[in-house]
Amino acid sequence: MKGFLGKISMSLLIAIAVLAFYSFVLEPESLTVKYLKLSKDKGIRVLFFSDLHMSRFYGFHERLIKKIRELNPDYIVFGGDALKPNTNFDDLERFFTSLSEIAPVYAVVGNWDFDKLSRVKAVYRNSGVHLLDGDTVKLIGDTGCINLVGMPLSQKYTTPADKDILLVSHYPHAVARYYGPDPIICLSGHTHGGQFYIPLVSNIILKSKYPILKGEGKFGAYRVFVTNGVGSWLHLRFLAPPQLVVLEF
Repeated sequence: MKGFLGKISMSLLIAIAVLAFYSFVLEPESLTVKYLKLSKDKGIRVLFFSDLHMSRFYGFHERLIKKIRELNPDYIVFGGDALKPNTNFDDLERFFTSLSEIAPVYAVVGNWDFDKLSRVKAVYRNSGVHLLDGDTVKLIGDTGCINLVGMPLSQKYTTPADKDILLVSHYPHAVARYYGPDPIICLSGHTHGGQFYIPLVSNIILKSKYPILKGEGKFGAYRVFVTNGVGSWLHLRFLAPPQLVVLEF
C-alpha cells in the first residue's frame, strides 16, 4: 500500500512540475495568431494586440516585433495596458518606436495606463504612436477605407462616422457605452483570456464580470472579439497563449 501511495504521490509531483514548467516557462513565451477575414473589398490589413504589460524589453519583445513585421499589416492597433508597476519607459519607447517603423500605430488607454497617462502619452508621442482617447480616424486601403473608433476608458462615446466602423476599447464591456452606428466588429483585451484558463470553470466563475472572456462572441447586437493579449501577470499563462489578431477588410 505504501509503495502504491508513493507512486501516486510521485506522479502528482511530476504532473505539478510539468504543469508549472508549461505555465510559467513555455506558454507565456509562445505566440499565436488569430485571423479574422471580415471582407477583402477594402484592401486593408489591421493587426490588433493588447495588454503588453512590459517591465523591460527582452527577447520575447524582439520576437513579437519580428512576427508583426512578418504579418505585414497596413495598420497596427494596440488595445491598451502597456504598463506594469515597474515599467522601464525607455524600453517601452524602444518597443513602440520599432512598431511605428512597420506601420502606423494607434492605441487606446488601458486601466494600467491611466494613472501614469502623461508618461504614456509622452512615450507614444516620442515613438510615433497615435493615441485615440475618444477619437475617430480613417484608415485608407487600396480599394476602400474603414473608420477606426477608439473608445475612452470609462466614458460614453459616439462617432461622426456613419459606416464601416472598427470599434476598439480596452474593456470588453465598454461596447455598452458606445451609441453610434453598428460596428463591423468590436475589439478589446483586458481579460488576458482568463490567463490561467480552465475550460467551463473559468467561464462560469468569471461570466458575471466578463460575459465574453476570450475569443469571439456577441455583446447585445454587436460582434465582439476579446484577445488574450500578449503580456501577463507573474509570467503565467495556461490555455490562453499570447495572441496577435489579424483582420482583413
